[in-house]
Amino acid sequence: MIMNSKVNIKYSKDYEKFLFLDNNRILNPGHVQTMIESIRTMGVIRPVVCIETDVISGKKQRYITDGQHLFTGLVAEGLEIPYIILDVEDEIELVVKMAKMNNSSKSWTLLNYVNAFKPYLPDYQKLFKMRNTYNIEPLMLAAICTRGTSAVVSDSRLIKSGHFKITNPEAQDMAKAFNEFFLKIGRADRWVKHQFLQVFMRAWGSYNHDKALANLDKHIKTVKAMSDTGAAEAFISKNIFNLTK
Repeated sequence: MIMNSKVNIKYSKDYEKFLFLDNNRILNPGHVQTMIESIRTMGVIRPVVCIETDVISGKKQRYITDGQHLFTGLVAEGLEIPYIILDVEDEIELVVKMAKMNNSSKSWTLLNYVNAFKPYLPDYQKLFKMRNTYNIEPLMLAAICTRGTSAVVSDSRLIKSGHFKITNPEAQDMAKAFNEFFLKIGRADRWVKHQFLQVFMRAWGSYNHDKALANLDKHIKTVKAMSDTGAAEAFISKNIFNLTK
Protein backbone atom coordinates (compact mmCIF):
# COMPACT_ATOMS: atom_id res chain seq x y z
CA MET A 1 0.00 0.00 0.00
CA ILE A 2 1.65 3.26 -1.18
CA MET A 3 0.85 6.35 0.89
CA ASN A 4 2.33 9.79 1.56
CA SER A 5 3.99 9.49 4.97
CA LYS A 6 3.40 13.20 5.69
CA VAL A 7 -0.39 12.79 5.66
CA ASN A 8 -2.08 11.70 8.89
CA ILE A 9 -3.85 8.62 7.58
CA LYS A 10 -6.12 6.51 9.73
CA TYR A 11 -7.40 3.00 8.97
CA SER A 12 -10.73 1.36 9.73
CA LYS A 13 -12.88 -1.60 8.74
CA ASP A 14 -15.87 -0.19 10.60
CA TYR A 15 -17.66 0.57 7.35
CA GLU A 16 -20.87 1.76 9.00
CA LYS A 17 -19.02 4.74 10.47
CA PHE A 18 -18.55 6.16 6.95
CA LEU A 19 -21.57 8.00 5.58
CA PHE A 20 -22.22 9.34 2.08
CA LEU A 21 -23.31 12.91 1.50
CA ASP A 22 -26.65 13.06 -0.31
CA ASN A 23 -25.50 16.11 -2.27
CA ASN A 24 -22.33 14.51 -3.63
CA ARG A 25 -22.13 12.74 -6.97
CA ILE A 26 -24.10 9.56 -7.58
CA LEU A 27 -21.99 6.41 -7.63
CA ASN A 28 -21.11 5.01 -11.03
CA PRO A 29 -21.02 1.18 -10.85
CA GLY A 30 -18.60 1.03 -13.77
CA HIS A 31 -16.20 3.36 -11.95
CA VAL A 32 -16.45 1.16 -8.84
CA GLN A 33 -15.42 -1.89 -10.88
CA THR A 34 -12.52 0.05 -12.39
CA MET A 35 -11.46 1.03 -8.87
CA ILE A 36 -11.58 -2.61 -7.74
CA GLU A 37 -9.33 -3.63 -10.63
CA SER A 38 -6.91 -0.84 -9.70
CA ILE A 39 -6.86 -1.96 -6.06
CA ARG A 40 -6.10 -5.54 -7.09
CA THR A 41 -3.35 -4.45 -9.47
CA MET A 42 -1.63 -1.57 -7.65
CA GLY A 43 -3.01 -1.60 -4.13
CA VAL A 44 -4.34 1.60 -2.59
CA ILE A 45 -2.41 4.71 -3.58
CA ARG A 46 -4.55 7.40 -1.93
CA PRO A 47 -6.85 7.72 1.08
CA VAL A 48 -10.56 8.40 1.27
CA VAL A 49 -11.14 12.01 2.30
CA CYS A 50 -13.69 12.60 5.05
CA ILE A 51 -15.05 15.25 7.35
CA GLU A 52 -16.39 14.83 10.87
CA THR A 53 -19.07 17.41 11.52
CA ASP A 54 -22.36 18.05 13.29
CA VAL A 55 -23.60 20.68 10.81
CA ILE A 56 -25.52 18.09 8.76
CA SER A 57 -27.43 15.91 11.22
CA GLY A 58 -26.93 17.76 14.49
CA LYS A 59 -24.55 15.14 15.83
CA LYS A 60 -20.93 14.57 14.93
CA GLN A 61 -20.61 11.98 12.18
CA ARG A 62 -18.07 11.03 9.54
CA TYR A 63 -18.90 11.78 5.91
CA ILE A 64 -16.99 10.93 2.75
CA THR A 65 -16.33 14.04 0.65
CA ASP A 66 -13.95 12.48 -1.89
CA GLY A 67 -13.34 8.83 -2.68
CA GLN A 68 -16.82 7.31 -2.66
CA HIS A 69 -15.89 4.92 -5.46
CA LEU A 70 -12.64 3.95 -3.74
CA PHE A 71 -14.51 3.35 -0.48
CA THR A 72 -17.11 1.19 -2.20
CA GLY A 73 -14.41 -0.83 -3.95
CA LEU A 74 -12.51 -1.39 -0.70
CA VAL A 75 -15.71 -2.54 1.04
CA ALA A 76 -16.39 -4.97 -1.81
CA GLU A 77 -12.89 -6.38 -1.34
CA GLY A 78 -13.24 -6.54 2.45
CA LEU A 79 -10.23 -4.25 2.97
CA GLU A 80 -9.41 -1.55 5.48
CA ILE A 81 -10.37 2.00 4.60
CA PRO A 82 -7.42 4.41 4.65
CA TYR A 83 -8.85 7.85 5.35
CA ILE A 84 -8.00 11.37 6.39
CA ILE A 85 -10.17 13.92 8.18
CA LEU A 86 -10.63 17.53 7.04
CA ASP A 87 -11.94 20.25 9.33
CA VAL A 88 -14.97 22.29 8.25
CA GLU A 89 -16.70 25.06 10.18
CA ASP A 90 -20.02 25.31 8.33
CA GLU A 91 -22.06 24.06 5.37
CA ILE A 92 -20.58 26.50 2.87
CA GLU A 93 -17.00 25.50 3.69
CA LEU A 94 -18.07 21.86 3.41
CA VAL A 95 -19.40 22.29 -0.13
CA VAL A 96 -16.47 24.46 -1.25
CA LYS A 97 -13.94 21.87 -0.08
CA MET A 98 -15.98 19.04 -1.57
CA ALA A 99 -16.09 20.83 -4.93
CA LYS A 100 -12.34 21.51 -4.95
CA MET A 101 -11.55 17.87 -4.27
CA ASN A 102 -13.94 16.57 -6.93
CA ASN A 103 -12.69 19.13 -9.45
CA SER A 104 -9.33 17.36 -9.44
CA SER A 105 -10.90 14.52 -11.44
CA LYS A 106 -13.82 16.20 -13.22
CA SER A 107 -14.95 19.79 -12.90
CA TRP A 108 -18.26 20.40 -11.19
CA THR A 109 -21.01 21.93 -13.26
CA LEU A 110 -23.12 24.75 -11.82
CA LEU A 111 -25.88 22.18 -11.25
CA ASN A 112 -23.45 20.18 -9.09
CA TYR A 113 -22.97 23.25 -6.91
CA VAL A 114 -26.70 23.94 -6.73
CA ASN A 115 -27.34 20.32 -5.77
CA ALA A 116 -24.59 20.42 -3.13
CA PHE A 117 -25.81 23.61 -1.46
CA LYS A 118 -29.56 22.89 -1.62
CA PRO A 119 -29.80 20.79 1.59
CA TYR A 120 -28.49 23.75 3.59
CA LEU A 121 -29.59 26.90 1.74
CA PRO A 122 -33.28 27.54 0.87
CA ASP A 123 -32.49 29.75 -2.15
CA TYR A 124 -30.50 26.92 -3.73
CA GLN A 125 -33.36 24.52 -3.00
CA LYS A 126 -35.75 26.85 -4.85
CA LEU A 127 -33.31 27.22 -7.74
CA PHE A 128 -32.94 23.44 -7.96
CA LYS A 129 -36.74 22.95 -8.06
CA MET A 130 -37.06 25.57 -10.79
CA ARG A 131 -34.32 23.83 -12.77
CA ASN A 132 -36.15 20.52 -12.53
CA THR A 133 -39.45 22.12 -13.52
CA TYR A 134 -38.28 24.15 -16.49
CA ASN A 135 -34.98 22.53 -17.58
CA ILE A 136 -33.43 25.97 -18.08
CA GLU A 137 -29.71 26.07 -17.32
CA PRO A 138 -28.89 27.29 -13.77
CA LEU A 139 -27.03 30.38 -14.96
CA MET A 140 -30.07 31.63 -16.84
CA LEU A 141 -32.44 30.81 -14.00
CA ALA A 142 -30.13 32.61 -11.58
CA ALA A 143 -30.28 35.68 -13.84
CA ILE A 144 -34.09 35.57 -13.66
CA CYS A 145 -33.96 35.13 -9.88
CA THR A 146 -31.86 38.28 -9.50
CA ARG A 147 -33.52 40.16 -12.38
CA GLY A 148 -30.08 40.62 -13.91
CA THR A 149 -28.73 42.63 -10.96
CA SER A 150 -26.15 40.04 -9.91
CA ALA A 151 -22.73 39.16 -11.27
CA VAL A 152 -24.09 35.66 -11.83
CA VAL A 153 -25.45 36.97 -15.14
CA SER A 154 -21.90 37.22 -16.50
CA ASP A 155 -20.18 34.48 -14.51
CA SER A 156 -20.90 31.69 -12.07
CA ARG A 157 -18.81 32.72 -9.07
CA LEU A 158 -21.79 33.73 -6.94
CA ILE A 159 -23.45 30.34 -7.27
CA LYS A 160 -20.18 28.56 -6.52
CA SER A 161 -19.54 30.71 -3.45
CA GLY A 162 -22.70 29.65 -1.64
CA HIS A 163 -23.96 33.25 -1.40
CA PHE A 164 -26.56 33.21 -4.17
CA LYS A 165 -29.89 34.79 -3.16
CA ILE A 166 -33.23 35.01 -4.95
CA THR A 167 -34.02 38.72 -4.92
CA ASN A 168 -36.71 38.86 -7.61
CA PRO A 169 -40.22 38.28 -6.16
CA GLU A 170 -41.52 37.54 -9.67
CA ALA A 171 -38.88 34.89 -10.37
CA GLN A 172 -41.32 31.96 -10.53
CA ASP A 173 -43.71 33.71 -12.92
CA MET A 174 -40.85 34.92 -15.11
CA ALA A 175 -39.26 31.47 -15.25
CA LYS A 176 -42.58 29.93 -16.30
CA ALA A 177 -43.08 32.53 -19.02
CA PHE A 178 -39.51 32.35 -20.29
CA ASN A 179 -39.71 28.56 -20.43
CA GLU A 180 -42.38 28.85 -23.13
CA PHE A 181 -39.90 30.80 -25.28
CA PHE A 182 -37.04 28.50 -24.30
CA LEU A 183 -38.90 25.39 -25.47
CA LYS A 184 -39.48 26.96 -28.88
CA ILE A 185 -35.89 28.20 -29.27
CA GLY A 186 -34.53 24.69 -28.76
CA ARG A 187 -31.05 24.26 -30.20
CA ALA A 188 -30.29 27.90 -30.91
CA ASP A 189 -26.80 29.18 -30.15
CA ARG A 190 -26.26 29.26 -26.36
CA TRP A 191 -25.25 32.90 -26.27
CA VAL A 192 -28.17 33.87 -28.47
CA LYS A 193 -30.36 32.26 -25.82
CA HIS A 194 -28.71 34.46 -23.22
CA GLN A 195 -29.40 37.51 -25.35
CA PHE A 196 -33.02 36.38 -25.70
CA LEU A 197 -33.21 36.17 -21.91
CA GLN A 198 -31.80 39.66 -21.46
CA VAL A 199 -34.36 41.11 -23.86
CA PHE A 200 -37.13 39.10 -22.17
CA MET A 201 -36.21 40.52 -18.76
CA ARG A 202 -36.11 44.03 -20.17
CA ALA A 203 -39.54 43.54 -21.76
CA TRP A 204 -41.13 41.88 -18.72
CA GLY A 205 -44.25 43.64 -17.56
CA SER A 206 -44.77 45.60 -20.77
CA TYR A 207 -44.93 43.06 -23.60
CA ASN A 208 -47.86 40.95 -24.82
CA HIS A 209 -46.89 37.36 -24.05
CA ASP A 210 -49.15 35.61 -26.55
CA LYS A 211 -48.18 38.03 -29.32
CA ALA A 212 -44.48 37.56 -28.56
CA LEU A 213 -44.87 33.78 -28.76
CA ALA A 214 -46.62 34.19 -32.12
CA ASN A 215 -43.81 36.48 -33.30
CA LEU A 216 -41.28 33.85 -32.29
CA ASP A 217 -43.11 31.20 -34.29
CA LYS A 218 -42.97 33.52 -37.27
CA HIS A 219 -39.22 34.19 -36.94
CA ILE A 220 -38.06 30.94 -35.33
CA LYS A 221 -35.80 29.88 -38.21
CA THR A 222 -33.98 33.20 -38.12
CA VAL A 223 -33.49 33.08 -34.34
CA LYS A 224 -32.17 29.51 -34.45
CA ALA A 225 -29.74 30.39 -37.23
CA MET A 226 -28.23 33.40 -35.46
CA SER A 227 -24.72 33.35 -33.99
CA ASP A 228 -23.93 37.07 -33.67
CA THR A 229 -25.14 38.08 -30.20
CA GLY A 230 -25.32 41.80 -30.99
CA ALA A 231 -27.45 41.28 -34.05
CA ALA A 232 -29.56 38.75 -32.15
CA GLU A 233 -30.40 41.20 -29.38
CA ALA A 234 -31.51 43.86 -31.85
CA PHE A 235 -33.56 41.40 -33.90
CA ILE A 236 -35.26 39.85 -30.86
CA SER A 237 -36.03 43.24 -29.33
CA LYS A 238 -37.71 44.53 -32.47
CA ASN A 239 -39.29 41.46 -34.02
CA ILE A 240 -40.24 39.31 -31.03
CA PHE A 241 -41.01 41.74 -28.21
CA ASN A 242 -41.73 44.86 -30.31
CA LEU A 243 -39.45 47.00 -28.18
CA THR A 244 -38.62 50.41 -29.60
CA LYS A 245 -35.55 51.02 -27.39
